[in-house]
Amino acid sequence: MPSRLRQPAGVGVMMRSLLALVMVCMATAVAAPAGAADGVGLRQLAVMAPERGQALDIALWYPAAAGGTPVRFGESGIFEGVPAGLDAPLVEGPFPLVLVSHGGMRAAPNVTGWIAARLVGEGFAVAVVQPPALGERGAEAAVPEIWLRPADLGATLTALAEDPALAGHMALDRVGALGFFLGGTSALALVGGRLDEASYRGSCDAGGTGLDCAWFEQGGIDLHAIELAPLARSNLDERIAVAVAVDPELGGSFEAASLARIEAPVLVINLGRPDTIRPGLQASDVAAAIPTARYATVPDATPFSSFSVCKPKAVAILLEEGEDDIICRDGDGRTRAAIHAELARLIADAFRPYLQPAP
Repeated sequence: MPSRLRQPAGVGVMMRSLLALVMVCMATAVAAPAGAADGVGLRQLAVMAPERGQALDIALWYPAAAGGTPVRFGESGIFEGVPAGLDAPLVEGPFPLVLVSHGGMRAAPNVTGWIAARLVGEGFAVAVVQPPALGERGAEAAVPEIWLRPADLGATLTALAEDPALAGHMALDRVGALGFFLGGTSALALVGGRLDEASYRGSCDAGGTGLDCAWFEQGGIDLHAIELAPLARSNLDERIAVAVAVDPELGGSFEAASLARIEAPVLVINLGRPDTIRPGLQASDVAAAIPTARYATVPDATPFSSFSVCKPKAVAILLEEGEDDIICRDGDGRTRAAIHAELARLIADAFRPYLQPAP
């Protein structure tokens, strides 16, 4: 490979190194004691993504009446599950909708239940979009995810709007987008952020801030030689009223003029202090370029704080398997549950004025 590719110790590299173990330990949902859902309903749907030509798995969370099958969503050997009532009756709405995309560990499933359930408790419906696995193509298939994931969110919104079973339960004229990592990039794309092809191609050059450079090098991917025609296209979806991006990737590759044209309100959140935020996730400049944006940090958090709460024995399992326990480590002594509570407050407060206006 050309010498321009470097080997960063980025969060993307660490996430992939832990993915296989976490996926082995992962379960979609397990039975839970009756009554554990506490008004949080969950339906698992399949939505066709036209640009992919295949279906996406969607976890739809919503305010629920009594009933359904009590489950703990995302329960695994590593992560705590989140209580929900599977297929519980929907409460009459309509409730504003938040579309969620989590890019951590190559968008590993089931790590977003904590924020989905909290937003439901605040009166929102939440659709978590799970992209297909990359499969054997690995790094080669990862690059198109940059433009496919915003399209996935738009396709999900269209499908939910056309589902007669959801009519009257969701206010589809009040929709927000929430993303973490590459999902955060997608959320910004939906409100008008566009990537610059030349900047992205240089993100793995010396001094670049790309998170996946070592992986691309191992897979024989040269960003200066591959087809990137759709990268700079507009993914603006005027149905999205507000966006929240947590540790968005590719911040240095956004076209500045596109950020300056964003009209929807935006909240950009970084997890960590200025000296601990990885360059590839540093988003203060992105927020500063958006006229409608606010910027916040959670100083004692790490990127892994956006995942589910780890079980008490999770660290021992990871170390026994020869893995780093970083996925279960947060910042300066606060629990992950406490960090989740702060993040959920920031996120809900960003959505509420635009999706739940006062009567």
